[in-house]
This record gives sequence, structure tokens and C-alpha cells, in this order.
Amino acid sequence: MILRAAASTDVGLRRQANEDRYAMAPDLGLYLVADGMGGHRAGQVASEMAAEAAIRAVEALQGAEVSPAEKLRHAVACANREIHTSACLKPELAGMGTTLVAVLVTQERLALAHVGDSRAYLVRNGRIRCLTDDHSVVGELLRRQQISEDDAREHPHRHVLTRALGVRRNAAPDLAEMTPQPQDVVLMCSDGLTAHLRDEEILSVVQVQEEPQVACEIMVSVANQRGGVDNTTVLMLRYEK
Repeated sequence: MILRAAASTDVGLRRQANEDRYAMAPDLGLYLVADGMGGHRAGQVASEMAAEAAIRAVEALQGAEVSPAEKLRHAVACANREIHTSACLKPELAGMGTTLVAVLVTQERLALAHVGDSRAYLVRNGRIRCLTDDHSVVGELLRRQQISEDDAREHPHRHVLTRALGVRRNAAPDLAEMTPQPQDVVLMCSDGLTAHLRDEEILSVVQVQEEPQVACEIMVSVANQRGGVDNTTVLMLRYEK
């Protein structure tokens, strides 16, 4: 199968800086989205550190007899350690952190690692499925069925994370592996996208627009048209025969 990848990011209409970061390292099979948090550029620093540390960690394990999921676990641990150490040593970076959603692609498998409320979706056979659970206060309330999806969009604590990189000494990612099929689309995004587009709307764009770069740009544009309350980042992988 051929894998086509594309991404788009935008600061949005309300923020002064873009604290999102995406990375594509096709030679490693690594693709990721990070959404930083923290004042005075600290969020930008955290998301950039996460991306760079993850790439270095996966690169260091090239050729090692380790599963793709375990490589991602190692990458998350390395990124968390670097961010947490910097936050402890530099007062201006205190409290910084970031989400991370990453996939590692091999010839026959795809591994996924996730911390925070950035998401990964799978589009297959005309259906969309979220592959991640939001590590957030609102995510927990939804899983307990204590609030509705509509309530979640307006909840005052919708941005409060229960898990993030760099905040604590250790960070436990959710890990998964799957076998891709022809025509599969794997989409990763920051919460700037899901604040404005519902899952079925993401599916519609993916189905109508087969060019990954154009599809990413359309989704970012729609998020901005609907208010652009946050930075928005979309990264798409499309498997083709």
C-alpha cells in the first residue's frame, strides 16, 4: 500500500501564538500532533520539545527488536522527561505541558500513542471512529454518561486535562496497534478542530476530498469560520493501493 500524508495548522482567531505542533518523519514512519499549554510561550516550547524528543527516541530505536507500540511508549517517556526537567529548571517554563497523539507506521501495522485531549480518528468503509479517549475532566464525565456531547462543548472545564506530558515526573500513554486496510484514513488533530467540527463533519470532508492536503486545509478553514477559538491542527494519513 501507498501512504499519503499531509497536515495543516493555524493560530485561529482568538490566540496570539500557535502552541500546536505537528511533525512528519516518513523515513521513521512517525507522525504526531502536540498541543502545548503554559503561559509566555511555554506551550510552544512544550509542544516543540515533545515533537523533537519523540523523533529522536524513535530514531534511536531503529533496527531494535521492539514492537511499534513499545517504541512509542519509549518516545512518550523521553518527551515527558525532557519537558518536565525543563519546567523544573527554568522558572519561566514552570507548569508547561502538552498533549501528544502519535502514530508509528510499519509495513503491515500502525501503532498509536496518546496523552491528553488531542485525538486520532479512523475512517474506514464510510464510517468514522475515534481511536482515543480524551484525558480531560469533560472526557471523564462523558464516559460516565453524566453529560451529553452538546453539554461537553460548553462545559466551563472543557480544557482541564487529567493527563498531559511534562506536568508530572511520569506520564502513562494509552497505546494501541492495528492493521491498516486499503482506503483507510487516519486523522490526528488538536482540540481546536473538534471544538468546531463534529465527527460526522470530519467524515464528510474526508469522503468528499481525496487529496489529503486540501482536506486538512478545508477543516482548518471551517474551524476558523466558526470562530477559531483555539489553534487548530490536522494531520491526515491516507492508505491507497
